[in-house]
Amino acid sequence: MLEYTLEDNELTEKPGDLRAQVINVSSYTQNDLVDRILKIGAGLTRSDVVSVLEAEKQVIADLVAEGSAVNTDLFNAFPSISGVFDSPDAPFDHAKHKVNIKLNPGIALRSAVSSVKTKRVAATLTGTVITAVIDLKTGAVNAALTPGRDAKITGMKLKIAGTKPEAGLYFVSSTGSETKVDPSDIVVNNPSELIAVIPPLSPGTYRVKIVTQYSSSKLLKVPHTYTFDKDLTVS
Repeated sequence: MLEYTLEDNELTEKPGDLRAQVINVSSYTQNDLVDRILKIGAGLTRSDVVSVLEAEKQVIADLVAEGSAVNTDLFNAFPSISGVFDSPDAPFDHAKHKVNIKLNPGIALRSAVSSVKTKRVAATLTGTVITAVIDLKTGAVNAALTPGRDAKITGMKLKIAGTKPEAGLYFVSSTGSETKVDPSDIVVNNPSELIAVIPPLSPGTYRVKIVTQYSSSKLLKVPHTYTFDKDLTVS
């Protein structure tokens, strides 16, 4: 059951417009997937399943590195290039151009989504809430982080706003040291979504912290602080 709450829609001008905010989303690691596969009882051992998944991951990564598209029942991945070329014979410049991977759901995921049952629940949280931190390089959810690459943070009232110097996005290590993301590295700054470049973090465990004066009406006088309760790892 996909649970959601309704909150003010800040993207429309019509009073009373609401939008759905998904909450309480469960996340699963590869080990969880292996457990689910073993429950099917296909006569495979854990090492068999792990080996196949690792091999699939490596093959897909290799194909992507070759500039190929990958189409499976779960997803379709294809490369694109962003950035401006100033002449017909301009070469690819890593300082100005970037290779991206676009992902679309495949037929199996589209079919699964059409079967999702939803449930509206009462909104009990009024401040900033993070529901997920996604490493856009690996797709890891609430798990690993890749320094120098983008992370997408979803939730509610996430927007970094205000004039207080402490307002910002932070990665807090297990030792308590804080690394603040440069404001210029926050490329998407919306109430329901942040996308930011992960700073050059040392290997270890981190949690995401948001300090903001944002509210749906006027800026808060005192910044609100929210720290995500999931551990994120940098290898």
